[in-house]
Amino acid sequence: MDDAETKPKAFGRHGVPTDPERGEKPTTIQVSFATRTSGPLHDLTDRRRGLTVDAYPMGRLLLLRCVGDVDGLERAAELSDSGREILYHARAGNEGTLLLDGNEDDEAIITSLADQNAHLLPPIRWQRGEAVVTLVLEDAADPQDVIEQFPGARLISKKRPATRDGSRSVLSSPLFLPKLTEKQARALLAAYEAGYYEFPRKVTTDEVSISLGIARSTFEQHLNRAEHHALRAMLPFVRMRAGRAGGEALEVYSKFSRELGLYVQLELLGDRVAGVRLARQAAPEAVGSEHPHLARILEHVRTGEGDLRDIPLHLEVGPFERQVLEFLRTIPSGTTITYGEIARRLGHPGASRAVGTACARNPALIVIPCHRVVPKSGGLGGYSAEGGPETKRRLLEREGAAVAEQAATLGATARTPRRRPVARSSV
Repeated sequence: MDDAETKPKAFGRHGVPTDPERGEKPTTIQVSFATRTSGPLHDLTDRRRGLTVDAYPMGRLLLLRCVGDVDGLERAAELSDSGREILYHARAGNEGTLLLDGNEDDEAIITSLADQNAHLLPPIRWQRGEAVVTLVLEDAADPQDVIEQFPGARLISKKRPATRDGSRSVLSSPLFLPKLTEKQARALLAAYEAGYYEFPRKVTTDEVSISLGIARSTFEQHLNRAEHHALRAMLPFVRMRAGRAGGEALEVYSKFSRELGLYVQLELLGDRVAGVRLARQAAPEAVGSEHPHLARILEHVRTGEGDLRDIPLHLEVGPFERQVLEFLRTIPSGTTITYGEIARRLGHPGASRAVGTACARNPALIVIPCHRVVPKSGGLGGYSAEGGPETKRRLLEREGAAVAEQAATLGATARTPRRRPVARSSV
């Protein structure tokens, strides 16, 4: 190395630089600071003064553990307007858990900090519009330079980690596993790194315990408890992947509609509607034909009257599809709107095809009235539920919508040779 070249410096206790050539080891410091960075969690906790939110960034996912004023948190405008999709939510008393997706900003910020040898130590605690952030700074990271990147940040504490090895402090940090002890964490890591969880297993618990220098019974006890804590922490993700929340089971109700000449099939998760479909035959897995939600749907089909917007839904769709489907619920009975107009009102004037795709994937027919959406060129357009455009026409006529032009179009189509009908999935 050229003598004129600047040599790297590390920062020791209280940010004082150390000199590697003098035998001083680079130290790790832990810095906590408060910031009022604008965003949905700032707005949410600023408005709900009795709410505390612990945020755990996980790549493009964000896990929120909330305590206090959690009523209707999953419907909060600050979250729904942020562009992030709520993948999972649960509540127990005054505590709530939400899992969000759909934002790359968090991942980019964390990556940028890591490039500066600054590592986020979750959770980020939000209260009264202010976030408390803790970072572990290693090597030559300058605390002041890092903190100045956050608007209006004020230093709360700066200290060396309690253990001699700062990196170990980071690895054994409980993150969102508050009851996981260091011994349990070490047992779990040792088992994983030795191949205990591979198939077939590469080692036995006896072999791992010997490598740690502890009795097998002690190791197995630590490992069992660690697995228990880890599994409980991952349940929100597992339930999301399974498409079920809170251990609920899907129930199906089915009843014939004379007006449509079809069976209306209602799929429920708890009291929330997961799907409404139309079929030629009764659903073989139906548990019955009487349910309040199904009765309201059939009454609406019969009379064209009634508002179904308050029927709760369980939607497993992407952010844009959710926007479209939620907008559809605002279209009054007896009126129609074009795909292009919906795209324009959602702020995406060139997305009429995407709106059509969202309508075609509508999981809850009638409750989400995609039959009220028609093409700008005229006619009824497509309807991929059982019965196709004819079912769409019957629904609109029952609601009193003007469908004369569309009916004429259907009549012209009816005069051509009819092909054998092909069953289609519901929109």
